Order: sequence, then structure tokens, then C-alpha cells
Amino acid sequence: MKRYFLPVCLLLISMSLTHCSQKKAVPENLIIGISKERKTEKLYSDWLKHQGIPFDFIDLSLSADALASLDSCDALLLTGGNDIYPAYYQKGYDTARCGVFDHRRDSLEFLLLQAALDDKIPVLGICRGMQLINVAMGGSLFIDLPEDYGSGDIHRQGDEGWTNHKIAIRNTSLLSGLMKENMPVVASNHHQGIERLADSLQIIAYSLNDSLPEAITWSDPGNRGFLLAVQWHPEWNETSDTLSSGIAQIFLKEAGLFRIHKKQ
Repeated sequence: MKRYFLPVCLLLISMSLTHCSQKKAVPENLIIGISKERKTEKLYSDWLKHQGIPFDFIDLSLSADALASLDSCDALLLTGGNDIYPAYYQKGYDTARCGVFDHRRDSLEFLLLQAALDDKIPVLGICRGMQLINVAMGGSLFIDLPEDYGSGDIHRQGDEGWTNHKIAIRNTSLLSGLMKENMPVVASNHHQGIERLADSLQIIAYSLNDSLPEAITWSDPGNRGFLLAVQWHPEWNETSDTLSSGIAQIFLKEAGLFRIHKKQ
């Protein structure tokens, strides 16, 4: 099968990641693999639970065998967090303008994404998760939006301050049916973003102020599994936000469809 990913050779992962192919009994609830869950407020799992669809989740960053755990999941959520090490997109010379790296997490999530797409497990990326998907497919990132793109304050205030800004959604995209208006306000906290889009992807939403890519999916889905990624944080918005809840519902619906296919 064709691979879209850069070799994961910068770091050896300290745990075993042997992919278990043995069939197991399918549990009653959906199982969502979360690449790394938060510890306190605004949990990704809580955001999904607000949709009323029963599921259990696995924090794959804590799993003793992450790929084997993914094998039992019905979907993969790649969450926000640290900057990706820039050598993955040929900018290893420019680390000074990045934040703190988590090399183990980088390596683990590249492997999880590859395994998920190989098995057509539905994937949703949020913030760092969207950037990781683009890099994995061969795209690149702006190292620092304030310096490289001149619009950092739109997406983050200072070092860690949250912002709210409008986005424009393409009318024909899978997000367009979630909003009565085409310019919703989203919650944002990042200083990097997509510079060169991977050939296999298309942009389906932009920041209204500076046209930075805000959502991506396959350019040609073909026989691939579900893939959606957003640069903002839908889990940070109020539960009444229709775009935020709509994204969660789409993701869980795709997980359910994958579960049905897996049972057949």
C-alpha cells in the first residue's frame, strides 16, 4: 500500500508499538482513541460526550501498546499541543522560534495516523492534529505566524492567550451544512499554521482575516477513510455552538459507520 508519511526515524519510542491484528470481541459502546487527553478543563472526551452518543475512550499517550489499542478503536482524534519538531518538514535548522518539543509524541502520532489511514479508521485532527496531518502527507508549516505571516495576534494573544476570530467555510464542503451563516466565530490558540498544503489534501475553511487554512480534508476521498482536521478548537466553544457540536456529531457518526463495517 502506498505510504504518504515521512520516515519516523528521529527518535525511538520507549514503549513497544507492535500492531496486534488478532480479532477481538466488539464492545457495545464506540471506542474513540484520543492521541493525548487534557488533564483538567475542556476535555476532548467531555466535548464528544455532550453529543449524547455513548462511547468509551482510550488515551493512547498512556497506553502500554498504543497501536494495539488503536486496533480496538472506531476512530482516532489527534489533539492539540506542542509544536511538531520542524525537521519533519525540512526546517530542522529553525527550532529557536518553536516551543517545547515532545519527540516521543511526534513519533507516536505519526505512527498512529499511518495505522489509522491504512485501516480506514476515521480521523479527526484539532489544531496540532491538523498540522501533523499536513506534515505527514508531505506539507509544511509556518514556524511562527507573527514573523512569517504577519498575523499572529489573530490566532493567539502573546504566548498562550486564547483568541476568537471568524472563518469562511466553502459552501460545498462537509462543514457548510452545519452553520446558518458562512462566517462563524471559532476559538483559537496557536502560533504555527499550514504553509504548503500536501497534494492529497484540500482546504475547506479559511481564516476570514488573513486566509490562513482553518480546515482540511482529502482532495480526492476515493476509497480512503474519513478525514477531517480543523485548526481551531471546537472543544473550547460552548456546547450550544452548532459548528462545534456538528463536528463532534459527524466524527462520532463516522465512528459508528466504521464500527458497522468492522462487524461485517
